[in-house]
Amino acid sequence: MLFSSNIFIFIFLPIVLFVYYFLLGKSRNLQNIFLFIASLFFYAWGEPKFVLIMLLSIIYNWLM
Repeated sequence: MLFSSNIFIFIFLPIVLFVYYFLLGKSRNLQNIFLFIASLFFYAWGEPKFVLIMLLSIIYNWLM
């Protein structure tokens, strides 16, 4: 999925923005968890094999 694709502009982005602002608007922790999951889904859509590398990088950087 590219940022300029119709799937991103008309489906993925509106759903993410709606959930982020209207359904999870009161809880910053839930917003952060949701964005984390939505980001992983977005990257997995393009190239699933790199999601594991990204997760390992996130964990390593958080621990350091």
